[in-house]
Amino acid sequence: MEALRRLLSHRRAVRGGQLLIGLIFATASLSKIGDLSAFALQVHNFRLAPVWSENLIAMTLPWIELTAALSLLSGVRPRAGALIVTVLMVGFTAGVVGAMVRGLDFECGCFGTADHTRVGAVKLAENLLMLGISLLAVRQPLPADPSASTSRAC
Repeated sequence: MEALRRLLSHRRAVRGGQLLIGLIFATASLSKIGDLSAFALQVHNFRLAPVWSENLIAMTLPWIELTAALSLLSGVRPRAGALIVTVLMVGFTAGVVGAMVRGLDFECGCFGTADHTRVGAVKLAENLLMLGISLLAVRQPLPADPSASTSRAC
């Protein structure tokens, strides 16, 4: 178990998780920004927000996602970006579970009109996987092992 913890805390694993979830969120946000009216309909389909706020959510959420993605991809405050992505993934996963419990059947809109995945077990599994990646991305990497580097004295 300790070996797994060390592996998941390795700086390359953490950075890889940051890049992967950053790419996923950049793709998702850009596809939503490209068709805000379709995304507003998807927000409506979840029936979680008051009708008056659906357009506001559809206009702001993709930009929050894009900002977090750019933070992750650029390496500027990547843990902050990963924390935002993690909070969003918890909310998205709760939304999928809520829709499943209420028996709603619609396309989730997670990747705008580019994705036709319906709310259900597959979408829940995808969200849980992305939540796991975001949790990896938010980890504090272990410091580099000083004994691994060799110094060359002249």
